[in-house]
Formats: sequence, C-alpha cells, structure tokens
Amino acid sequence: MKTCILIPSYEKYRVLAGFTASQIDRHWRDHPPIYFCGLSAPTRKNDAFLLLRRDSDDWLSILIDAVREVQERGFKAVYLILDDHPPLGPCEANTLNQTLPATLERLEAGTISLFRPELVDSLEKELVNEPVSKLERLPESYLWRYSLHPGLWSLSVLAALLSQLDTILLTPDTRNPWAFERVGAIHVASTQCVDIGLSYRISHAHQRTWNKDGLITVCYESLGNCARKMAGSLGGPEAWERVSHRFDFAYHFCGGPYPMFWRGIMEKGRPNQEFRRFCRFFLKWDLMRRVAQAIQQIDGQTE
Repeated sequence: MKTCILIPSYEKYRVLAGFTASQIDRHWRDHPPIYFCGLSAPTRKNDAFLLLRRDSDDWLSILIDAVREVQERGFKAVYLILDDHPPLGPCEANTLNQTLPATLERLEAGTISLFRPELVDSLEKELVNEPVSKLERLPESYLWRYSLHPGLWSLSVLAALLSQLDTILLTPDTRNPWAFERVGAIHVASTQCVDIGLSYRISHAHQRTWNKDGLITVCYESLGNCARKMAGSLGGPEAWERVSHRFDFAYHFCGGPYPMFWRGIMEKGRPNQEFRRFCRFFLKWDLMRRVAQAIQQIDGQTE
C-alpha cells in the first residue's frame, strides 16, 4: 500500500513542523515521503509541501485539499502527524513501513492510531490478533476514535470523513483539529456512514518495554502506582489524584512503534509543561534543548 506522511501546520508553527520532520528523519529509518500542508513555502530546503489554496486559519479545508492532492499522486494511506507530535525516540521502521499499512489494507480499516493511553480506561474494546501483535478495535461509542495523535489513515476513509465534516462545520471557529476529533466521532456514529471504516489502535501489549525509555517508564510508573495507592489509602480520593498527577510525565509517555507524548509538545499555544518534566526525568537533555530552541523561534516571530 503506497503510503506517505502528512504534517498539517500553519505559518506560526513553521519551525515546529520542520523540527518534527527532522525528528522523523532522525528516528524513523526509510520513512515514507513527508508532505507539509498549511504553509506558504517549504519549511526546509527541498521539502515537499502542498500548495496553500485556502485561508490559513481554515484547517479543515487545508486538510481536504492536501488529502485530495496526495490521492492524486497515487497514495492510498497516510500517516497524519500534527506539527507538535515529533517522535521522541527510535521508531519501529518495519512496523510503520510495512506491517501497519498491510494490516490497514487487510482489515479494510479506516484508521490505526499509534497512541495508546497508559492510564486504565473503561473502554470496552475488542482485541484483534494481527502480525503487529494486538490491535484494539474501538467501538463507535468511543469519543476519541478519531484522535489526532499520530496514526495511519486510509486516504479514502479520511477523505469521506472530511467531506462529511465540511458540510456541518461551517463557521470559521469550528473548522479546526479539536472539532475534527470531537464532532467527527459523534457525527459518524449518528449517521452510520458506510464510507467510514472501523477504527483501531495499537494495544498496550505491543509497546516495547525493553529499550531504555521503556525500562525508565516501567520504573516511574511502578513508583507512581505505589505512591498514589498509599496516598489514596491514607488521604482518600483527593490525595490519590494529587499524587497521581505528579507522575503524569511518565503516564503520558506512549512508547511503541512511534514514541510520543500525550497532547504533544505544545498545549493551548504554550509549551507543554508535562513534556518538559518528561525530558528532565527521562534524561533527554538534548531533546529538551532543541525543542526549547524551536519554541524560542516561534515566540520571536510573535514579538
């Protein structure tokens, strides 16, 4: 299945989009071609970017144009990666380049999310045995099945979903990634559109635990689980919650084929403070320095 990577962005985050692409170059061996959309010019020399034809604030229309253009170039699947979701460590190239696209095609799936929350949720999921290990089939009732954390999409399914959203998200303040995630899931569930394939995500069982980051994660999570259990026993639910949040830097890291951090390295237009704590506790000093440099350039553009 011919696959590419698409990074939607806009002018303010141009540097961040370039940083994410550089991290992909660094950590994802033999990755598919990268395309940028939402920018008026290439982020880096020789970058492949798709022509901006819409208002730069109309994220939904920009993505519609980009999906149509990569389809015209013969691609059938796309890794949709927002500009603030760089890989945080070595990727599993064989899984991303070969196994997941083949699985997407075999299951006739709409999307396979690369993000799997560490915290236990109440989701009733169906495990599917695949060469990629186990996938979780997400029920239609699950609000975040169209999460914009990095994931693999069937381009035909993504185009169908965007086409639907284009008819209901009509005002400028709704044509954004947040509405894509929330309204998309609700609308498709209510209309039961046959063009939208089933949604899956990587299961916890597939995440690698025997690399350095995985071992550090296990240590911090074990410590966090013991600390919050003791806090809950002594101080009740409020103490449990307070202590639990102190370990969010570990709980919000997601290993696996594309290591990432929940909500990315930016949050509401500002640096994600939990991500900075993650870098400190996981000894990723170089990553923290390079992210800080990119954010400084963004801040310099707005001064």
